[in-house]
Amino acid sequence: MARAPLTPGLGPVLEFDAVGVRMPRQVRRRGGGRRQRLRRIAGETRRDEVWRLRRATFSVAEGESVAIVGGKGSGREALLRLAAGTLIPDEGTVRRRVAVVPMIDVARALQRGFTIRQNIYFVGGLLGMTPDEAGDRVAGIAAFSGLEGSLDKYLGTAIPMVRQKLAWSISMATEARAYAVEQVLVVGERDFRQQCWTRVDQMRKDGVTFLLASDSPRQFRRFCDRAIVLEAGALVAQGTVPEAIALFRESRRRGQDTPPEEPETSTEEPGGPL
Repeated sequence: MARAPLTPGLGPVLEFDAVGVRMPRQVRRRGGGRRQRLRRIAGETRRDEVWRLRRATFSVAEGESVAIVGGKGSGREALLRLAAGTLIPDEGTVRRRVAVVPMIDVARALQRGFTIRQNIYFVGGLLGMTPDEAGDRVAGIAAFSGLEGSLDKYLGTAIPMVRQKLAWSISMATEARAYAVEQVLVVGERDFRQQCWTRVDQMRKDGVTFLLASDSPRQFRRFCDRAIVLEAGALVAQGTVPEAIALFRESRRRGQDTPPEEPETSTEEPGGPL
């Protein structure tokens, strides 16, 4: 994780002041393999930059859980990465009173050729743990993720659920005071998800701050205090979670891409669109 600078005297935990970031968009002709490599060498591909987020201004108080509502391409992942400091803004300023841990594709950082123990040190280090801190927390991470007897086994071809549970357990073991979460607030099978909910609910009571971008309105309703709505890289509204979900759905209707209403009786965590 980038060692983002902190502002200890800042009032809120996180503050965005007219923040924007440009990222490259690759535009290339169809084709792959040898033909595509030749096109790159010949300069027949071009890189455009687009604004993923523009002029975003908001602040997050200590202990708040804020929903980042928006579809793919809305700028929600860029916002989370800017919050954590793994992206640097091209305009405006991001200020943090505490380090913000990015829970974004953490499972992809796990290495198949490393043991479980080695992965804890490796990913824990990426998320800001010192080697001593990782060593002190190995046993707890293994116990929470159900891998106590496998610490010195290679991760190898472990199934995705095992990887997700290990990544989640490492992330929470950082004991950070703020998290920027993409999709995976809770993971795993039903019993493990309940353990996750118990953990994050207690963290929220203890004043830990969360930014959550997800395709699950139920997670927003269950966990978040308020919401920020993004559309095409612009912050279009701030308000309550129900207001934000209604605004997003109305926007999708205007775009003729209305998702179905989800059943309120289900106890499963949905993964579909808002």
